[in-house]
Amino acid sequence: MRSNNTIIIGAGRLGGTIARSLNNLANVVIIDKNKDKFNKLQDYSGFVESGDATDLEFLEKNGIATADRVIAVTDDDNVNIFIADVCCSLYNVKDIYIKLKDSRKRSLVEERVNCICPFDLSLDSFEKQREGESK
Repeated sequence: MRSNNTIIIGAGRLGGTIARSLNNLANVVIIDKNKDKFNKLQDYSGFVESGDATDLEFLEKNGIATADRVIAVTDDDNVNIFIADVCCSLYNVKDIYIKLKDSRKRSLVEERVNCICPFDLSLDSFEKQREGESK
């Protein structure tokens, strides 16, 4: 039985901010290859693990089998897509979010995964601001 477990892969600015926002709502573990990134996590009291999230044994050790939500926000689109595919196909995680720098890759996963595309979000914001200026 699952119990509101969240795994965040990528301890950069976005991953750290998401971890802090979920810290009181869920059991959160944040994973990153670079353990130095954990030093920058302020106001986060959850679990941290340094390791390779593309290693299935490492993911299993860190609770992927009982995860309710996986959020992959590394700087590598291909890693994020791979993690999403593993979570869907092997572990039946229902709630998956990934960051994609190249929004054209969204079509590879969008039927199964929630995509966060900073380029698209920035463009949308620009267009809304521009529309507001022209009124």
